[in-house]
Amino acid sequence: MLTAVEAHWYEPRKCYRVWVPARLSQNGKRYRRFFATKEQAQKFIFETKRSGSVEIAELAVEEKHVLGVIRQSEKYEPTLLLEAWRRFESEGIGNGSNFTIQQLCEKFFGRQIAERRSPQTLADDRWRLNAFSHAMGQSRGAAVKRSDILGYLEAIPPGTNRRSHYKTLRKLWRWAFDLGHVEHDPMARLKPLDAWGVNNEVLSVELFQRLLRVTQGLEAPRGGVESSAKYKPLLPYLSWADSRAYEPAKWSENASIIRSLSGAIFCGTSNCW
Repeated sequence: MLTAVEAHWYEPRKCYRVWVPARLSQNGKRYRRFFATKEQAQKFIFETKRSGSVEIAELAVEEKHVLGVIRQSEKYEPTLLLEAWRRFESEGIGNGSNFTIQQLCEKFFGRQIAERRSPQTLADDRWRLNAFSHAMGQSRGAAVKRSDILGYLEAIPPGTNRRSHYKTLRKLWRWAFDLGHVEHDPMARLKPLDAWGVNNEVLSVELFQRLLRVTQGLEAPRGGVESSAKYKPLLPYLSWADSRAYEPAKWSENASIIRSLSGAIFCGTSNCW
């Protein structure tokens, strides 16, 4: 029994004595150790028990079943099992190690509000964090790797606002790392996939007005034209717009109107945080 290893006061030497049984010693022989304090003796006992083998440990039926299933794998090696457990323990050190991606996004967005970021920044962050949360929301933040972030970003088509998504996620992970919510920043060495300005396409007045009319059902799609999802990301903005507000004379106001609409859409959506 492992519980038989205990520290007892040894009067002749005025210290604590620990007898280590043969099954726990490296040479297979029983030996003793002396310690000035009981705390030191208990620490030694703890370390000695941790170095014991599975054979001498009292395993429950469920534990034996789990080990049996793992050992059936062709890739099984005892060192891999030990490494996986140590990695799990190291990820559990931080006080926020159990936070999911969704929880981290919510906390970060709350911080942005508390810091009184501009309405445009809040709207953009909310939209991008929402998309990221929908994709990976239930994953543990401490377990996210660089490859996970890269895979998410690569799923966003190039030439869109992928660089902006990168910027928001970079802020999220730097904040989470600085506060100790994660032990490692998965984006520390991850470079953006696009350069700034790759999605700065200027729409003509005629095309923009036609997009508004089609989304509002005022004009049918033209026949014989190949369908495209190129402008699909604009649908949430266009569906809220009033086509009468976009007269050619007011074209210079379009940018500010679109920014206002984006804030109204993503801050007022009922399924947002």
